[in-house]
Amino acid sequence: MVKTKTKVIRPKLLPGVVFTSLPGPTRKREPSPYCYRLTHRGEAGGEGCVLLWDVMGGRDIYQVALERLPGGKLRWYCTCADAVYRGESRPQACKHVRGLQTTGRAPA
Repeated sequence: MVKTKTKVIRPKLLPGVVFTSLPGPTRKREPSPYCYRLTHRGEAGGEGCVLLWDVMGGRDIYQVALERLPGGKLRWYCTCADAVYRGESRPQACKHVRGLQTTGRAPA
């Protein structure tokens, strides 16, 4: 950040960086800032990994991926423990995926 006499000039964020507030990693679940950084963008129209993000702000750095399945359907994945151990048995996505899906959308 550079200060001048009349205004503060802030460096622009990279286009692949997004911030959101999610319940924190502690038992109190107080809102905490989480950063999503786009690390991979797949080829348009092809199957496989379409987008891959690093998620920072919790206890560890996680990865969230969006995969295009045969037939064109999309599927979300996350490397957090909640998604790994409970993801297949429940239809609801983990907080990291939900946070990314709702970024930039007005609350309903």
